[in-house]
Amino acid sequence: MAQNPQIEHFGAFLKERSVLGASEYTRMVNASSVSGQPIDTVLIELGLVPEEQLSELFADYLELNHRQPSVDDLDEDTIRSVGIDFLIGAGVAPVESDGDTVLLAVADPLSRDAVGMISYFLDRPLTLSCAPRSRLTEVLEEWKLQNSSAPEVVAEVDHSAELEIQDINRLKDVANEAPIIRLVNDLIQRAVDRNATDIHIEPSRDAVTIRLRCDGVLAVDQRVSGQLHAGLATRLKILSQLNIAERRQPQDGRMRMAVRGQEIDLRVSVLPSVHGETFVLRILDRTTVPLQLDALGYAPDDVETIRQLAGLSEGIVLVTGPTGSGKTTTLYSMIREIDSKALKVFTVEDPVEYQMADITQVQVNAAIDLDFSRTLRTVLRQDPDVILVGEIRDRETAQIAIRAALTGHLVLSTLHTNSAAAAFARLIDMGIEHYLLADTVRAVIGQRLLRRSCASCGAAPCETCGGSGYAGRIAAYEILRVTPAVRTAIGESATESAILKAARQDGFETLLDHAGRLVESGVTDRAEVLRVLNNEGR
Repeated sequence: MAQNPQIEHFGAFLKERSVLGASEYTRMVNASSVSGQPIDTVLIELGLVPEEQLSELFADYLELNHRQPSVDDLDEDTIRSVGIDFLIGAGVAPVESDGDTVLLAVADPLSRDAVGMISYFLDRPLTLSCAPRSRLTEVLEEWKLQNSSAPEVVAEVDHSAELEIQDINRLKDVANEAPIIRLVNDLIQRAVDRNATDIHIEPSRDAVTIRLRCDGVLAVDQRVSGQLHAGLATRLKILSQLNIAERRQPQDGRMRMAVRGQEIDLRVSVLPSVHGETFVLRILDRTTVPLQLDALGYAPDDVETIRQLAGLSEGIVLVTGPTGSGKTTTLYSMIREIDSKALKVFTVEDPVEYQMADITQVQVNAAIDLDFSRTLRTVLRQDPDVILVGEIRDRETAQIAIRAALTGHLVLSTLHTNSAAAAFARLIDMGIEHYLLADTVRAVIGQRLLRRSCASCGAAPCETCGGSGYAGRIAAYEILRVTPAVRTAIGESATESAILKAARQDGFETLLDHAGRLVESGVTDRAEVLRVLNNEGR
């Protein structure tokens, strides 16, 4: 993550004052870069500078006043205009107002993002003073407690938001002005820097919580004022080419942004909620996802097995697991093993997640009745050799996939089941006959993603994992080949237990067995396996 030059300059100031030594300066800079936390939080949590002394040092460095505000000092009009939760999260308290200028007490005067937002919404000049974060939090929380039952605060915020939303032209103006543009750009850049897969933007009564999913786990990135929601939502809709006037219906779109010179695709989902539209942005950054089976964590023997499956001329190969388990990545890694210059390869997806050369990729669109089944029927008339179906969701799609396999095509697809053996029962529930599955399905791969134990932990702080104890993810998997014994079990009953028993006779290793070996080898730990697999009753 890129470092803030002003933090480095402040660190140099602390070294000149003999507050930090050289090694402590390095720890401060590295921890700030890795964690993304405010610099005052970093210095205090590392135990490098006492909080009261740090606030005074900030004041000396920037030639600002230092103060210890009380609840009586707070400017209530400004708090109501900006939002108390935003101020608490930002470590900023408005302590005086003379009608023209607002004085803010700030915990981290090196970060001007929150101050810039406040200045934008108040449209008034600001002056700063320094105060300890714990003191600011204390007085703001006390004010919030004293005013939590005041109905006029909620009414004022709701009324203001309603007026903003009704004025579409004004919303467009707000969405295209610097503070909102900077908020969106910084958010996406920060998410990419942290290798996040998803950005969640969740409005509540008077704040917007932004969370990032990193290595499969959600964590709060920041909270901003609820008054930013309308501009933020409009900005995201404009970038995703969605209808900014539609707020009652879900919408789905896609956007592309340049982050540090790299084009990043994002899939955008919008859903109306009680307090406004909630957004989820899926980051589709192919540069961070190696489409190679060994890079995913597959052992050499299993890589060879999957390559053999990818080289089949006909049949069905399925990858199972919940959302976010890397199923599509595994399928695309298989596609890369296919000679697409000699074979005709199609993908039918919702949406297309990775764009690849030499294959034909089709995105389904329910709005124009271009669903999986209709698209598949058309693809079969295009002389395909290999078809990747994003997901088998219904009976009709399953039937067409079976028909394609029976007529000499290789079909790769995904299915939502908890295990590879359960895939057959799921397809039978969709209305597919036992004997058809026995004749067409060649293998089922079950997959989950486990966080890797951080190899750098032991240093304090750990720059690699930011203190989480994990860095990166690895696939835990099972590969169920349809051997003669398994084929017989499918034809006779297709129950999960019968198929599993037959597979074990041929040396089948379950996903849980493989996860256990990853724990034994130190790649991950038991707590992570329990987190991922325990909810499935394993």
